[in-house]
Amino acid sequence: MKTKLTLAAAVLGLTFSAAAQERPSIGLGIGIAPFAVPSVHAGVVSRTVEIYVPLAIAPTFRLEPSVGLATNDQPGNGVDTRDLTLGIGGFFVSRLAATADMYAGGRLKLNFAKVSVPGASDGGTDLQIAGALGGEVYLVPRLSLGAEAELGLYQNSSVSGDDSGWFTTGVAFLRVYFK
Repeated sequence: MKTKLTLAAAVLGLTFSAAAQERPSIGLGIGIAPFAVPSVHAGVVSRTVEIYVPLAIAPTFRLEPSVGLATNDQPGNGVDTRDLTLGIGGFFVSRLAATADMYAGGRLKLNFAKVSVPGASDGGTDLQIAGALGGEVYLVPRLSLGAEAELGLYQNSSVSGDDSGWFTTGVAFLRVYFK
């Protein structure tokens, strides 16, 4: 019994380590920021859903472009908001274990905001730059769960409140890799 259990554990360990030897290089992910402060335009609250494209440029460096879209149409009061967010992240990646990575780097995001009210519309560009520290665990060779903490600066346009300052946020990720 003990021999069978040891053999099964060894096979399972070899399977996980063999599957995780080479990390995939291209993927698609979604980020969920449950603690992020939503953008507010003319009293309307919206949250941007972002899609990320992790690209392993080298074994220890990843670029991660992102795109996000948030819309909120309120026919009752005629207020329509649109937010298009374009971003890029650059990260140094370090393998912690056969199925776990840690990464550190930064993100730059531009948010193109537009608010339309009956008879008028206004638009502006918001800017975010943040340092980020995160990690991900590969549940299987091409699927990972991760989390990231960010500390950064923001500059909002008049459409988004015309203010600036520091922010912190946490993001949970689900990434699927293809190659």
